[in-house]
Amino acid sequence: MNVIFNLKRLVRYNYLKVLRLKTSSHSIALGLALGVYGGCLPALPGLPLQSIIGLLLAFIFRASKIAALVGTWISNPLNWFVFYWAEYKIGRLIIPVNIRIDPLSMNIQDFVSVGMKGVLVLLIGGAILGLPLGLLTYIVSLPLIRNYRRRRALRLLRKRTSLS
Repeated sequence: MNVIFNLKRLVRYNYLKVLRLKTSSHSIALGLALGVYGGCLPALPGLPLQSIIGLLLAFIFRASKIAALVGTWISNPLNWFVFYWAEYKIGRLIIPVNIRIDPLSMNIQDFVSVGMKGVLVLLIGGAILGLPLGLLTYIVSLPLIRNYRRRRALRLLRKRTSLS
């Protein structure tokens, strides 16, 4: 029970940390979207490819780097099989190769056994999957961030005026 409480507290802390960044709402929302895009790419065990791509895109588009790193957390070991399955299906539509990938039991040996064609299928599928998810992240997060900041500013203003 204590573990769940601590996890919930950690998630809330990072959520508030991102919302309180000293940058524009657009920069935060764009950083989250770019991080989500990077998070949709396949995670190669031992390589922080998703985080590197999210950060690189945040530098290129001048978005929040911290928000981009947080956005990459969309893919985590609890949902990799969903992402790999979708990446595989989408990638096979573009590159019809005859390989079999079992997203429920992927490990480093599976990446080696499918070869470059298999990794390319996953990369292309992830890049295509990341576009609508990144766009959706931006569209949803921008008004939420603006609303949070507006409410917080009003709350701080009320607090200051009541003390005076």
